[in-house]
Amino acid sequence: MEHASSKDPHDWGRAMCAALNRLLEEAQGDRNYLEHKHLLGQDIVMRIEAEGDGVAVHLSWKPQNQDDAPRDEEDDREADLVEGSGRGG
Repeated sequence: MEHASSKDPHDWGRAMCAALNRLLEEAQGDRNYLEHKHLLGQDIVMRIEAEGDGVAVHLSWKPQNQDDAPRDEEDDREADLVEGSGRGG
């Protein structure tokens, strides 16, 4: 969760970014997801609640297991070699 001091949606970007970084930090502590790229393709739920003159931005995420995370580019190259894709040299 992060707070924005304005109720104008144009001003919420920084709060959403900070909330997303906090979400990832928590996931890193759980050691399920270690990098921002592991959020790609995942569903992240956002809830905006009025709070005084501004809003509170809540983000939540139910991560899949690490096997469902996007593969690293290096892993993809190794898979291509194993599969004999014909790419490369």
